[in-house]
Amino acid sequence: MKLLRVVPVVAALALVALPFQARRLCAQTAVPSVLTVSTSSTFGTVGIAAGETARVNALNLASGGPIMAGASCQVTATFLDDSGNTLQVQSKSVAQGQAVHFDLLRSQAQAGADPVEIRATVSSLSLLTPGVAVSSLAGCSILPTMEIFDQMSGRTSVILENPRTLPAIVPLAAAAR
Repeated sequence: MKLLRVVPVVAALALVALPFQARRLCAQTAVPSVLTVSTSSTFGTVGIAAGETARVNALNLASGGPIMAGASCQVTATFLDDSGNTLQVQSKSVAQGQAVHFDLLRSQAQAGADPVEIRATVSSLSLLTPGVAVSSLAGCSILPTMEIFDQMSGRTSVILENPRTLPAIVPLAAAAR
């Protein structure tokens, strides 16, 4: 007998909650204010000794004309020790056809016997504003190199080219939306 009284109450609650459930399941209709395209690459480890500087150079290659109107290119260099701990992070804007550099002095690396092993990653981020005709998503086409040079003489002892591209990781939560 009590079950017969409970069933209509539960059914009524379900009908009241139905519009809220449908609203929650609606697709997002807002257009994002900024579209971003990012790339990342890393160099292998290299030793840096007292009196030396590690420099990452980042050239933004011209790719078929000027950067799209309303777009910018941000480059970030991250220096890491051989355990993967971050030593320094620097970011700079770079125009197409121009280069920027990022330095890490030996004194900014971890203490220890020379040489200390370090590596660097380079990430670029293209920011495209809405309403911009996107003929190509190659707003940033970064060519990085890494060198180790003596601070006193300026003489380069190591040049690293051809870093490895890091795979893009798409979070599952973002992919499910």
